Amino acid sequence: MKKIVFTLLVAFTVLTACEDNNDSANSSNPAMAFSKIQLSEDSPYEAGTPTVTTTQTYSYSQGKLTDFTTVQSYSVQGEPMKIENTASVTYNEHQAVVTDNFGNVSTYLLDDNGYATSCTRQETGTTRTYIFSYFVAPEGEYYLENITENVNGEIYASIDIDYSNYQALRITQKVDTYEQAYTATTPATNETNNVSEVPCLFFTGLYPLSLHSAALYGKLLGEPFNILIDRIIPDGNTASKEVTKYTYSFDKRNIITSCKEVINSYGTDYIRTVHYVIE
Repeated sequence: MKKIVFTLLVAFTVLTACEDNNDSANSSNPAMAFSKIQLSEDSPYEAGTPTVTTTQTYSYSQGKLTDFTTVQSYSVQGEPMKIENTASVTYNEHQAVVTDNFGNVSTYLLDDNGYATSCTRQETGTTRTYIFSYFVAPEGEYYLENITENVNGEIYASIDIDYSNYQALRITQKVDTYEQAYTATTPATNETNNVSEVPCLFFTGLYPLSLHSAALYGKLLGEPFNILIDRIIPDGNTASKEVTKYTYSFDKRNIITSCKEVINSYGTDYIRTVHYVIE
C-alpha cells in the first residue's frame, strides 16, 4: 500500500511566517515551548543524481510561529547549488493568512482557542477550501479529528482520525475515488511523551495535510499527539506485509534529535532519517 502524498521536489511549496500584528486576540493562540524546530534530511542515493539536502526551519517568538523556511542544497559538477523558498504569515483577529512564493494564499479562520475551523486556499485557477474539526481529550488537549478539502466547490479529499484507542489510532484517508485506512500505534509499554511537540512525519506527508505544514507546526490544527507513534500499519497489507516503523533518538532533555523511518513492503526496506534541532 502507498499513502498519497503531495509531492513537491525542487519546486517545494513552503511557508515562512513573518511579522505578527500586536492584536490582543493572538494571545489566545496555542503556544509552542521552543524558539526553533529544524528538520533536515538527505534524499535517498540514486546513481547519477545529486544528493539533495532539505532543511526546514521553523522559528517561534512568544510561543507563536514567526518564520518557516525550506532550503534545498545540492552540488552539480562540484558547484554548490541552493534553492530557498519562503512565504509569509500575518495574524489578525481570529485569522491567520499565509502567502507563499508561488502566489498561493491560505486564510485560516480561528476559534476562540486559536485553532483553525476553516481555511480558504487561493491558487492560480483553483480554490481549495477546508473544514477542520477536533477531538477534545479528557485532559483538555485539542487534537485534529477531521480535515475535509473542497476543490472548486467539490469534495476531493479528507482525513479522519479516531482517538478511541490511544495505542491504536485509526486514520482514514480519502482522495478522489481512493480510500485507505491505517492504524498508528504507540508502544504498549514504555510510552514516550512527545515533549518535543512535533507532529508525526506520517501526518505531515499525508494529503491534504501536506498542504498545511505551517498550520501543523504552528499548532493552528490542534496539538501534536502527546505520545510518539512507533508504527503505521495500512489496512489490506496481507500481500505486502507493509509496516512503517519509527525509531527516535533523544538528547538529555528527552527532546528528539533524529527519527528513522523504515517502510518495509514486500520484504524491501525503504529508509529515511530526519535530524532535528530543537531549541
